[in-house]
Amino acid sequence: MIRIVTTCYNCEKFIRECILSVLLQDYTDWEMYIFDDASTDNSIKVAEEIINGDPRIKIIKNHKNVGAVFNKTFNFVKLCEPEDEDIIVTLDGDDHFIHKQTLCYLNSLYLNGWWMTYGGASHDNWIRFPDNWYTEVDWSKSLRKQLFCLGHLRSHKFFLMKNIKDVDLRYKDGTIFKFPEDVVLFIPMAEMSGEEKTHHFDQSLYFYRFHNNSDGARPEIDDHRAKLMICDLARRDPYSKKTKEELLKHKCDWTYKIKNNELNRRHTNHNR
Repeated sequence: MIRIVTTCYNCEKFIRECILSVLLQDYTDWEMYIFDDASTDNSIKVAEEIINGDPRIKIIKNHKNVGAVFNKTFNFVKLCEPEDEDIIVTLDGDDHFIHKQTLCYLNSLYLNGWWMTYGGASHDNWIRFPDNWYTEVDWSKSLRKQLFCLGHLRSHKFFLMKNIKDVDLRYKDGTIFKFPEDVVLFIPMAEMSGEEKTHHFDQSLYFYRFHNNSDGARPEIDDHRAKLMICDLARRDPYSKKTKEELLKHKCDWTYKIKNNELNRRHTNHNR
């Protein structure tokens, strides 16, 4: 099963195209989970209109903005109960798949033994990101020193994610990271997967939308990412490469404990 995880905050202008790019996929064995992170616009209304009762798409509404890391780990796992062999695909609410064959291609890769993917994102021509946003990881160097090395299209087998330790989902004070999930989640998974099981896309499959409210347009997020990498993640022990048997046997140690009532959440699961 392919499970698409979509986080959404004030994506009223973009969520329709995002959902439509999934509905138009030739591959149909998927479910989509949209985590609305306390939007203040009409994101939910627009999403419900385009979903039009499709039972494969669920909307979970957060009462408080909790960030991508919580939504893509604790929130997703607790509400959706993924299986070890499920393929988890990240599709942010302001982005979309470019081709209707994207999920077919992804599924074929996983049938051939890959454990995770990255790369293959395109964007408007007036933008230019750092060079390593576009290139394959330099596996001869620590991933924790490569700031933008694991971009969209990001996907992985769930048995990788469940092996990330609870302590590595949190700041040193015990609160859950709010962002950036690409380094918090995907660097440990890539370390466990290794070059042999991590596929980099050269072709464009995913459209990354750059706008005033996107993470890439907010300097404070880039600053936070850099400080987090240098002062925290780079000083933590990297994960060792593991066999599939080791990954499958591992029991997830996530506690779901939220420090100091940091999360006051209610969710509405629109299971149509």
